[in-house]
Amino acid sequence: MNYTYKYPSKIQSINGRRFGHINVAEDHLNQTHNELLSRLDVPEKTIAVQVEVNAPKDKVWATAAGSVAKFFSHHPIFVGLTHLNSFGSEEGGRFVIHRAISGCIFDRIGEVLINMPDSQFTVSDVEIADPSVSGFFPSLYTVKVEEHPDDPQKTIVLLTYTMLGVAHPWALGVLAYQANGIKYHSEHQPNANPGAAM
Repeated sequence: MNYTYKYPSKIQSINGRRFGHINVAEDHLNQTHNELLSRLDVPEKTIAVQVEVNAPKDKVWATAAGSVAKFFSHHPIFVGLTHLNSFGSEEGGRFVIHRAISGCIFDRIGEVLINMPDSQFTVSDVEIADPSVSGFFPSLYTVKVEEHPDDPQKTIVLLTYTMLGVAHPWALGVLAYQANGIKYHSEHQPNANPGAAM
């Protein structure tokens, strides 16, 4: 499938490019997603971080997973996201994740694979140039939220990461950073809307 998209203004100001174009090998991407989903919730193939948040479940969900942009906005080096089809943050919604390292933009493709409102949000993160199972760190991120068993005004957030091959050493740090971002924005910014401008 061919996609042409307009970079967000923040990306344009960094790399000077207005438009991007990608050609996705559908068979490769589907196979990669199937392989990743087969690892979901398999303990020996998953890295996980759990955090208790002093905010109700619906507020935490809106901060952590109301959209793809909100979910990734809590990752380090994330600078923007471009939707590739009309599904947006619904299941089947495809997007390009833009990350900046030392002034260079790195783009990867992803898809919303599971969206169970107020419960679970699972998205992929796959190399555009090689979306096959042997590509560069094909990954799956999940956030699950549930009401604290002892206090309905608190929420338990579980973030997980799985990938094909050996997990990258920075994965645990990324999840911890994301968990802290979700906790902070849920507890301290009552009208926070992370990723709204993305």
